[in-house]
Amino acid sequence: MSNARGLPERRSMPPPQQNLEAALTMAFEAVGRQPAEQMVWLGAERVGGLWRLPVLGDVFEVDPAARRSSASGGRPVGPLWGILALHYLAVASRPERLAAEVTFADLPTARSYAEVYRARTVARLCAAVGRDAQSLRIAATGLGGRSVAVGDAAFDFDVFPRLTVRLVWHAPDEEFPPSATLLLPRNVESYFSAEDIVVLSERLVARLAGKPF
Repeated sequence: MSNARGLPERRSMPPPQQNLEAALTMAFEAVGRQPAEQMVWLGAERVGGLWRLPVLGDVFEVDPAARRSSASGGRPVGPLWGILALHYLAVASRPERLAAEVTFADLPTARSYAEVYRARTVARLCAAVGRDAQSLRIAATGLGGRSVAVGDAAFDFDVFPRLTVRLVWHAPDEEFPPSATLLLPRNVESYFSAEDIVVLSERLVARLAGKPF
């Protein structure tokens, strides 16, 4: 059975927090099986029993034994960012690092969800910090975004060491409000599932709006 969005209905699901706790447990287990050399290839650095991973202008410390992740200053990482970081560290292959040049709608497994994705990401951005170029530039620079000469403003974000996302912003005019596009590497699904890509994009927008990890 499908719902109004054309997505499969899910029944008898546990509460969201339980889902997140289960996902975190599974993700830590996957990282625990990961060879150290693969973690290093993905851009992590081992410091004692911890793994330090650059994430969007910050550095996470991932402790697989304690099943805990923290950002700079020891600040706890929320479950969504924690799961994303762990899923990244659990990637078993070595995908080529590609430039961000395709949209979410271009991904074969994501096309049917493209409009919902847009509403949850760039539409929210343009209704908040993306309403004007100056606010967006300040927010992007604060996350380590690198300015790119595309559109009216554009920034490349190294969300993870081997994964860059590009935000292209277009200024409003007399007829149209501001608009934006998030561009992804063509092989982004070698790192993340479509569901994870949605969460990653949402969390990037949330960080631009000043929300914590």
